[in-house]
Amino acid sequence: MAVTNALNGSTQIHPSLDLAAKVLDSLTVSLAVIDSTGAIAATNQAWDDFALQNGGRPAATGVGANYLDVCRSTQGPDVFYAEQAFQGISDVLHGKRQVFTLEYPCHSPTQQRWFMLHVSPLRYDPDKAVTAHLTITDRKLVENKLVESTRLAAIGEAMKGLSHKGRNSLHRAQGFIDLLRYSIKQDAEATKLLDRIELAQQRLVGLYEEVQRYAEPIQLSFSTGRLDHVVEEAWASLSPFEDRLRLQHLVRGMELDCEMDRDAIWQTLKVIFSNAAESGPSTTLVDVSYQPAQLSGRAAITMVISDNGPGIPGADQEKVFEPFYTTKTMGTGLGLATARRIVEGHAGRLAAGASVLGGASFYLTLPVHQLVR
Repeated sequence: MAVTNALNGSTQIHPSLDLAAKVLDSLTVSLAVIDSTGAIAATNQAWDDFALQNGGRPAATGVGANYLDVCRSTQGPDVFYAEQAFQGISDVLHGKRQVFTLEYPCHSPTQQRWFMLHVSPLRYDPDKAVTAHLTITDRKLVENKLVESTRLAAIGEAMKGLSHKGRNSLHRAQGFIDLLRYSIKQDAEATKLLDRIELAQQRLVGLYEEVQRYAEPIQLSFSTGRLDHVVEEAWASLSPFEDRLRLQHLVRGMELDCEMDRDAIWQTLKVIFSNAAESGPSTTLVDVSYQPAQLSGRAAITMVISDNGPGIPGADQEKVFEPFYTTKTMGTGLGLATARRIVEGHAGRLAAGASVLGGASFYLTLPVHQLVR
């Protein structure tokens, strides 16, 4: 047992210590005891199991490793939480506070996860501290859904009023455009300018409609279908770009039947393919492959969609899914935000990363079977 081995290296263990070790190893909460320097002095079984399941090495995560050194060396998007953890743990070890807690994300490639770090002094040995990592994923998912629902409701209400007033103004403007077009119908240059004005109006109407659709609840209708068939259908819809696009579609004998809303996943794939087409080089290669996966203990399929375009900077790989975030001169920035909502409506996950082709990769993971139909 992890706790027994760490607390007492001898073969003779007092019954009460043996019972305590068994209790700690039976907990699902990950526990580690650290000394005044930050070195890990003991762990329980849940700690060791989590490290093993997530690619951790005993030398870096087990007894003897230095917890504070790991916090110091953390880089990238997790550095904010690592700095807070370092300071909070140090304060407990030096007696500056009795308890420190921190909620932080720890997402895997196939699952969104959140934990709470709880640090307190080890009783009767204040030079050491106990760190506990509690899973709070279910609560965070509920909180995020409530926040998202409230935000979308506010956007929807605002857009209803804006759309109504905006459409009235656009209808009046269109009436004047029609009168002006009639009076200058012999002037070719002026007619071209009116065409541009009308096109700008149409784009504005499209903007109203897209934002309003985004704010509406997503209604999904599930049926069983093959993911590779939906990929082929979405790819075939890219006719304006087909001369310079190349699809590499690797199925490799995988079972790709999946319960999904076929139209909604088609829409998601079309958004990703269109982004690759619009930002890619003169010959854009899109590679689609599949991997078996797990989502909250359920069988799933991960579709990896990679391209050879300019890619997405690491700092923007999460931002691209935020509503209204866009690097395009035209567009609302709602395409990938809507795509993620659709995938999450399937109890799935959509994430972005770097591509071996030099561009961007999207990881679309869907459960094979839906729990609620």
